[in-house]
Amino acid sequence: MPKKTKRPAKAAKNSAKKPAKKPAKKAAKKPASKPAKKAVKKAVKKPAKKARKGAGKKAATKAVKPARAAAPAHGHQPPPPMQLMQMVMGFMVSKSISAAAKLGLADHLAGGPLYYTDLAAVAGLDQKALHRLMRALASVGVFKETAPGTYGLTPLSELLRSGVRGSLRDMAVMVTTPSHWLPWGKLEDTLRAGISVADSVLGTDLWAYYRENAEEGAWFNGAMTSFSGMTAGAVLEAYDFSKARRIIDVGGGHGFLLSTLLAAAPQATGAVYDLPQVTQTAPAPDPAVAERIEFIGGDFFQFVPIGGDIYTLKHIIHDWPDDQCRTILQNIANSMNSDGKVLILDAVLPDECNADPGFVMDLNMLAMTPGGCERTAHQFNELVQSSGLRISRIIQTPSPVCVIECVKA
Repeated sequence: MPKKTKRPAKAAKNSAKKPAKKPAKKAAKKPASKPAKKAVKKAVKKPAKKARKGAGKKAATKAVKPARAAAPAHGHQPPPPMQLMQMVMGFMVSKSISAAAKLGLADHLAGGPLYYTDLAAVAGLDQKALHRLMRALASVGVFKETAPGTYGLTPLSELLRSGVRGSLRDMAVMVTTPSHWLPWGKLEDTLRAGISVADSVLGTDLWAYYRENAEEGAWFNGAMTSFSGMTAGAVLEAYDFSKARRIIDVGGGHGFLLSTLLAAAPQATGAVYDLPQVTQTAPAPDPAVAERIEFIGGDFFQFVPIGGDIYTLKHIIHDWPDDQCRTILQNIANSMNSDGKVLILDAVLPDECNADPGFVMDLNMLAMTPGGCERTAHQFNELVQSSGLRISRIIQTPSPVCVIECVKA
């Protein structure tokens, strides 16, 4: 047998006899690349030799696998070119997740992992194309490959299932529908103009677009419910609703947030106030609160229902420029009880730029709305004071939103 094959085996035998300090000392004297090369040779050649002696082809194949380069250690930062490439290609991951969500792949895997041909059969998809999608999403942790060609759910893809608590399926689909995809594709034009070009790209304003495109409107309303699922519990944890008498959720969509709040305030009644096309398509509320909740159609720029001691605005104020926000807040101030409170549930941007997700959401408001934005505490204070209210406190929650409590000035 050639010397080249014997050396790694002999080295492995000798190294087992020597104390741990000597190899470390030896390695320190030599360039880092040589020990690495020796380690790879040992990992490949020694097991391969055993395989040739009788372990068979399967053992040899398994022996070669450890020779692959090890994954970066946890917390290791890839070099800048790799980091930037990952960011630049991020839209591909977004669209892949969105497609998987819309096609219901996570639902098909709810009963357990499936081989990709079986998954393709139940989903009505091309086998090879689906295999490539699943490999890509498994590589970023959305799905997992439990055996070659077989894919199952991870904690991330569990959230892509429909009808489960905390589901983000509608959100995942909505962000790459034409209503968002097309305006974001014209971000350069928005940056030149200083205001969203969504109206010109979609042919009408966003809310009219959703009225005319019912399927996309349904995904949007579902996405807002998904977001409520993320924030409702956090808001309850941070704010006491036990003394509420009547809660009016302004722009409350399908009523998920209000249903959650009423469940924690058994003595209170509530109303979801939103555009008629939203309230008329809302699903039946939770039976536990169904007798205490009503849906009222209307336009919050015109009026707001009277008699509430708590008015909630989740992700409403960030949709509009200051002048229109003032109209909404003034309408509430005119309708609320004298001891009432307005709770603005939005991100509050920190004064310094950091990793806060609110900054990306602020850019989304720029791309998608005619003047909407995320605001700092100072900007909220100025807006609220100019609307006949004042901020009594700002409460952090374990979610992307804060509770900005306002009372009459």
